[in-house]
Amino acid sequence: MMKEKGIALIKIARLLVGIVFVAGLISIALFPFDKRNLSLQFMTKEGKYEVIVNNDEIAQGKWQYIDFADGIKIEELRIYGKIKSMFLEKIKYDQFAGYIAGIENGEIRWEEDGLVLDGTDAIRLEMNEAFGTLLKEHSSTLLLERLIMAELYAVMMAFILLALKIAEEKIAVDNRDNHSPLYEMKKFFGDVRKYWQYTVYAAKTDLKAEVANSYLNRLWWLLEPFFNMLVYVIVFGQVMGNSIRNYATFVFSALLMWNFFNKTINYSVKLIRSNKDIVTKVYIPKFILLISDMILNMFKLLFSLIVLAVMLLIFKVQIGIQILWVLPAYAIMILFAFGIGMIFLHFGVYVDDLSYAVGILLNMLMFLSGIFYEVMTTLPSPFNTVMMCLNPVALFIDTMRNALLYNQLCNLPLIGIWLLISIILCCVGVHIVYKNENSYVKVV
Repeated sequence: MMKEKGIALIKIARLLVGIVFVAGLISIALFPFDKRNLSLQFMTKEGKYEVIVNNDEIAQGKWQYIDFADGIKIEELRIYGKIKSMFLEKIKYDQFAGYIAGIENGEIRWEEDGLVLDGTDAIRLEMNEAFGTLLKEHSSTLLLERLIMAELYAVMMAFILLALKIAEEKIAVDNRDNHSPLYEMKKFFGDVRKYWQYTVYAAKTDLKAEVANSYLNRLWWLLEPFFNMLVYVIVFGQVMGNSIRNYATFVFSALLMWNFFNKTINYSVKLIRSNKDIVTKVYIPKFILLISDMILNMFKLLFSLIVLAVMLLIFKVQIGIQILWVLPAYAIMILFAFGIGMIFLHFGVYVDDLSYAVGILLNMLMFLSGIFYEVMTTLPSPFNTVMMCLNPVALFIDTMRNALLYNQLCNLPLIGIWLLISIILCCVGVHIVYKNENSYVKVV
């Protein structure tokens, strides 16, 4: 009797969580937050020069003058809001010149890579009406903050639901067919340890099989991404090459991350059918096959990084301490790919056409993820903000590339949120596969 009451209370709690979730999203969307203060960061080779403009000054038109203590060479202007690791807009020096109405106590001089403000001290730029309109637009909209708050709120609700599921497991202790998160996570890590030797062995075998009858052997793992990069640089470089520094490394670094994600997802959809002989003859946790393929792709990725390292040296890219943020960007991307892959693994067994649909979606995602361009500067507002917040691949690529090529730490709030989302997706994927893996043999 107590058990039935406990389960009934959990069901009521789930309903309440759903109601609170919807009400919270509506509140985040409609709540009249204060307008943003803006941080104008003028980027130079030596560092940055920051000017703070609060929302009252923007509303009263006090944005018209920008003061500099000394001469400066402006390479670009970045406009930040409340989140200091995510800029709202990036304006190149040639575009910024179009917002200048005049200059006091100095003169403007053009150079190939920047806009020089010559003067001894107290240089003042007079900005035009277009600049005021730009600041007012960025101050008034809080789309970025609302999207981040909504995502974080959704993650919190998802974890509450997971906690309720664990509580239900504690109540139903005599349930032999237990598929709750706590039980399945323990089983998952136990199976990973148990089958780890097989996982690594299978990955090594597949690596050897790939190049067994090839004249160039492992060189193909270098040549394939390199020649893909050349094609994209030739095609897209005519449009983007002049506005993006080190465009070849810009594209190649993103292609390496994208290829890993793309291959993992494509393989996961056809995993059970491709391994029919193994699945139907012996028991092995199905995610072991996916992990084995990911290890294979990871080894090929490490091999391709040799080319990237050479390119960084050739193009004299400045490497700084922020390059360490490449590691968490890749780690979260791998975790996300595994979670999505587990879900597609399951549905790929029952839906024959899913591989075609996923292929089309991945092609679309490739061109929406900023591999060949910068999402925040190329896509129109507010589409760029929506894409950065809701497209995790674009987020991972942008974070990795800023750390690797520009020594900048970016997108911290979103990286944290997508780490939590990836963990949830992994839990969901493991749950679905464990619950249904015995039926896969009957279907294939």
